[in-house]
Amino acid sequence: MIVGVDEAGRGPLAGVVTGCALYLKIEPPFEVKDSKELTPAAREKIFDWLLRNSVFSLALATPKEIDSLNILQATFLTFDRAIQGLLAKAPYLTDAQFIIDGNLFSTSLGIRYACMEKADKYVKAVSCASIMAKVSRDHLMRTADFLYPEWGFFQHKGYPTRRHFLLAKTKRLTPLHRRSFYPCTGKSDER
Repeated sequence: MIVGVDEAGRGPLAGVVTGCALYLKIEPPFEVKDSKELTPAAREKIFDWLLRNSVFSLALATPKEIDSLNILQATFLTFDRAIQGLLAKAPYLTDAQFIIDGNLFSTSLGIRYACMEKADKYVKAVSCASIMAKVSRDHLMRTADFLYPEWGFFQHKGYPTRRHFLLAKTKRLTPLHRRSFYPCTGKSDER
């Protein structure tokens, strides 16, 4: 049994980092790909399939946690939370091999795990965890766009596009912005 663990949202100036731990109940009828290599429509289609054909847990770290811990430690926190959520749903997965996308992970959870760079390209469960994390985070950023339409979160999902970078330099920030990421450093919340 293999559980894939991956994240979405390490690089944005705003929003949460989302982690996913996922076990596939059946073999997927699609090619293994990193979520970044898929179109939004393809990700949504696979997401719908995964809702029915996997056991998964999603977790997040808030912008305040990211600022407090740093992005790497906040990512580890989302992985721990996602793994704990998955094991609460499916205790039989305690004996699974957890494959973590990346070259570094640290946890106090009593699981067997291995880190693998580019695992989201080669391990189906990790690829699927990547898709679940990305689509879920994108959905959250669409809600953020409703709350803060002038920021254009629907288009850039918090990533540092030219427009977002300029806005972050010139406007008061939202509570979703990461104060430890340039150019958000040292700025106050939007009122």
